[in-house]
Amino acid sequence: MTRFRIAKPVTLLVAGMAVMLTTDIGIAGPYPEKPINMWVGFRPGGAVDTTGRIVAERLAKVLGQPIVPVTKSGGGGTVMATQLAKAAPDGYTIGMGASAAFTLTPQLNKKITYKIEDFEHIATLTYPTDAVVVRADAKWKTLDDMLKDSKASGKPISIAVQVAVSRMMCMVLADKSGAKFNFVPVRGGSAGVQQVLGGHVDTMWSGSGWTEQVRAGKMRPLATISTERLKEYPDVPTLIELGYNYTFTDTFMFSLPKGVPPAIVKTLADAVQKVMSDPEVQKSLYDKFKLNTKYRGSAETLAFLKKQRADVAPLVAKLDEK
Repeated sequence: MTRFRIAKPVTLLVAGMAVMLTTDIGIAGPYPEKPINMWVGFRPGGAVDTTGRIVAERLAKVLGQPIVPVTKSGGGGTVMATQLAKAAPDGYTIGMGASAAFTLTPQLNKKITYKIEDFEHIATLTYPTDAVVVRADAKWKTLDDMLKDSKASGKPISIAVQVAVSRMMCMVLADKSGAKFNFVPVRGGSAGVQQVLGGHVDTMWSGSGWTEQVRAGKMRPLATISTERLKEYPDVPTLIELGYNYTFTDTFMFSLPKGVPPAIVKTLADAVQKVMSDPEVQKSLYDKFKLNTKYRGSAETLAFLKKQRADVAPLVAKLDEK
C-alpha cells in the first residue's frame, strides 16, 4: 500500500513534467515531424537561391525531413522578411535571405516596419565575391585611374546600379576623389554585366556574375568592397586599402520568426553548422557562384547585423540629404 502511495505522486510528477516540457518547447514530439518550408527572398537561379537550395538538400538529410523551397522574391529580400516576421514561430518556416534586407533597406524605406531584433537569426552561410569591374579593353587599369580621369575631364563615370550599396559606394568615391557618376538603373547583376560588355556603361559593382567574364578575358576587376581581398583575385585591392572608408558584405543567411522555442532553434542551428562544415558543400557553393563560406552562429550573426546597420546609418543619412 505504501508503495502505491509513493509511486502515484511520482508518476503524476513525471507526467506533469512531460506536459510542461511539451508546452514550453511548443512541440508534441521530436522536431521536425513534417516538412519544413524555406522561404527564399530572391528569384530562382541567383546566388541567394542557389545557397539555400544546396544547403537545404543536405539539411534535409541531417534533419530527416524535406526542406521545401518557396520563392518569395521582391524588394531585395524585404518581401520575404516582412512575411517571415508574421509567420508562425513553430520552426516549420525558415527564411533564406541576405543581410541588406535587415540592415540597410529598412533604413532606406521607412515603410518597412520590421527590425533585426524581430527574428531569430540561425546562421550566416555565405557571402558573394564582389568587385567593381570594367571591360577588359577599358583604358583604366586601376580604380584610381578611372576616378582621376573623371575628375580631370569633368566627364561622369557611367555605372550600372542595381542596389543602394552601389550608390553609397559611389558617394564615398566621389566625395574623396572629386569624380562624378551617372547612375544607370538595371535589374540584377546579369543585366549590369551586359551593359558593361555592350559598352553602354563604363563600370558596375556586382556580387556575382562577373567572374565568368573575367576568366573569359572580357572583363577586369578594379576593386572590392569586401573587408578582405578576394581569394581568386588576390591582386585586387579593397576600397579600404585604397583609402576609401567603405565596405559592405551582403551575407546570405537563415532566419526564423521571433519566438521559435529555443530547443528548435538549437536543433536547426546545430544541423546547419554540420552542413556548412562539410568541405563538399563549401566547394559546391564556390564552384557554382564563387560564394565564399562564412559560417557564423546565431549570436555572432546577430552581432554582425547590428554592426552593419550602425555602419551604414551615416551613409543613409547622406543619401537622404541628396
